[in-house]
Amino acid sequence: GRKPRQVLWNLTKSAWEENTNSKNSINHWSLSSNGSACLNSSEGILKLNKNGNGSINIVHDPWRPVPAIGGHLSPNPGEVDRNELDMRSDIAIFNSSKIDEDLHLEGTPILALTANADKEGFDLCIAISIFEPHLNKATQISTGFLRVLGKEAKEPLKRQVICQPMLADLYKNQRLRVSIAGSAWPAIGINPGDPKIPCGHS
Repeated sequence: GRKPRQVLWNLTKSAWEENTNSKNSINHWSLSSNGSACLNSSEGILKLNKNGNGSINIVHDPWRPVPAIGGHLSPNPGEVDRNELDMRSDIAIFNSSKIDEDLHLEGTPILALTANADKEGFDLCIAISIFEPHLNKATQISTGFLRVLGKEAKEPLKRQVICQPMLADLYKNQRLRVSIAGSAWPAIGINPGDPKIPCGHS
């Protein structure tokens, strides 16, 4: 019999498209910061096909968690503008430069980074957005989550955060953004930083 057609929802075109499985849609991005990506919205840089560098510190306050908006886990799922949320000082943001030519983004984004905490537990909550500075808008297109518990949380080890599969087109003069936070409440229970205490509300 014939192989069934596989169609995917294009988030930016709001239309169904054939799955291309094209290698042309695979892009490698890296993060770069001198340490101020949480405090300065233009300091963290997202680079296309270049090496990243630097490090950041994210201060997670379990009594003032970053709220979950949009995406696949939020109480209000779907497309959302997260630019105002990204201005919080406990979210690190990394923006690319303006895209020179249209980019097709298709697949499952994976963020690989070295991370550790001063407690025996932490969360990495990732959002990928299309940022349009002239509109002051960041349209969230994928989210991902990783929980680390135990003594290894204190070790600077390589971690991978697998985000939700996506299909989107990034157009000329737009930018891509990666946001990193330590919580996404109430979609994700608050990580207390102690494996003996159940994760839950703040």
